[in-house]
Amino acid sequence: MDRPVKRAWTVSKPSTAQLGQMSRNRAAPYLAASVGRLGNLYPHWMMLKIEKKHGITSSRLIVMWLLENEESVTMGGLAQAIDLTPRAVTRIIDGLEADDYVVRMVDQNDRRVTNVALTNKGRRFLKGSFPDIAAKFESLLGVLDPKEAVELARLLEKLTDHMKKQIDEG
Repeated sequence: MDRPVKRAWTVSKPSTAQLGQMSRNRAAPYLAASVGRLGNLYPHWMMLKIEKKHGITSSRLIVMWLLENEESVTMGGLAQAIDLTPRAVTRIIDGLEADDYVVRMVDQNDRRVTNVALTNKGRRFLKGSFPDIAAKFESLLGVLDPKEAVELARLLEKLTDHMKKQIDEG
């Protein structure tokens, strides 16, 4: 008995030039799919290229980068800077504190406020890991010329701010 031949279905995405010729309504699903692909692929890339090698999650690394050039930052300030809930930031800080990368301090002027600062061990970790991490990001983003990189950052921030506004509106 012959088995039916399975056909491989292919779907072609429109090129960026074709997207530019489409109406906004017609192009929107393709643009949304691209944002979704980036949102799915980026955490996977981070895990493979950075998190596994350096033994730190991307969220912890981002918090450490934010603290690197500051004497200290409030927990609320961190939550706002990275668009996470205070509870999520507390979990990140708990882990960083357990690894002795950060220290919490009660604000001297307001005991309700907790500040966070990098420890010397945290600074050494960043200094030691930065060359490799920077090279990995350069490898990823090197496909963009400098103008494209700036435009990508501008567009991502614009879209992120708009999305956040829509979420906050309910």
